[in-house]
Amino acid sequence: MAGSQAVWWHARPGGFPVPDVALAALLFVIGVASTAAGQPNEGPLSVTLPTAVVITASLCWRRKIPLLPAVAGAAANLFQGWLAETPGSLWSLVVFAVAMYSVAAWSSEGAAAVGGAVLLAALLGGEWLRRGPDYLFIVLVFGGIWLLGRASRLWRSRLTFQQLHERDASRLAVANERLRIARELHDVLGHSMSVIAVQADAAGAALESRAELAREPLRVIHSTARGSLAEIRTMLDMLRGDDGEGAPGLRQLQALLDSNALAGLPVTQRISTGLPALDPAADLALYRVVQESLTNVMKHAGLVPASVSVQPSDGGVEVEVHNGPAIAAGEDPGTGYGLQGLRERMQLAGGILEAGPTDDGGWRVFARVPAPRPTQSAGPATAAI
Repeated sequence: MAGSQAVWWHARPGGFPVPDVALAALLFVIGVASTAAGQPNEGPLSVTLPTAVVITASLCWRRKIPLLPAVAGAAANLFQGWLAETPGSLWSLVVFAVAMYSVAAWSSEGAAAVGGAVLLAALLGGEWLRRGPDYLFIVLVFGGIWLLGRASRLWRSRLTFQQLHERDASRLAVANERLRIARELHDVLGHSMSVIAVQADAAGAALESRAELAREPLRVIHSTARGSLAEIRTMLDMLRGDDGEGAPGLRQLQALLDSNALAGLPVTQRISTGLPALDPAADLALYRVVQESLTNVMKHAGLVPASVSVQPSDGGVEVEVHNGPAIAAGEDPGTGYGLQGLRERMQLAGGILEAGPTDDGGWRVFARVPAPRPTQSAGPATAAI
């Protein structure tokens, strides 16, 4: 029931909003009936009746063409004031007030000023024709109504801007979340699929010559797949909650390096034991740097020697991954999404990332995150009792 009423209320028969048509019809009936009954008697019907019809019917255009009711009201007021007596009934004052508010609330600044000035001048002119004393009253009342209309327009503009801003913010949040999910999927699945692909090739080659040698690659494939499933579950839990708990970090780096060693990639590691505590985002970003770098080594260079260094630096942590020259060209030239994702991660963590070829024909990836921001102390420390 409420839904049907809302649809009816927002309908636009003939291009006119239903509330405007209803308001105009109500004042039209009141105005015509009052004029026809001579209450009050302001002159002959040949003058007062057309005035009542024009000023009330013009309210249908109060939002469609806001200037029209103001101009029509001004002309009708002077027309009746010149030939008979200026409209002074309560319903006519309501009509003029609605016209003044409408031209201020629904017109641009210039049109609102022109419409308001024309209608106010006509009302003052009508007062002069009837030799009335209420000039100040007309200026204060109708000037205040005009200001109220402008304030209403300003409020609606701000509300519309806020709604558009919230809509844009929502779209940006959705886009950022999609980018975050894409980075996580790329980093998690890219590494695991590369390991599985390398080991599957090794197992396939072993099955053609010595089948017993395929046992170890198959074990690595099984272990990698199960580890990937566990990490995907962790990622889904992290995405469901915004706290980031359960995300991998430098504490899981040793397990990552061991899995790469099992996959046949010779990795020399130099990992400091005195690393400072990092923000979760920075910790995850450095872990992904090592993971993506080793994945790219296997994909684009083959099982060549690689080195991983993780050391403290000025209160923060720096990571360097280097590999020797490629032994074979990778089948997949890559899309660049991996490095792009790493740069986005490091930017969000407040760090830097450098990647490029080295003089020996290899590749080097370097990343550094700053020291975590100190927490604000709540007050002076108190001695324990």
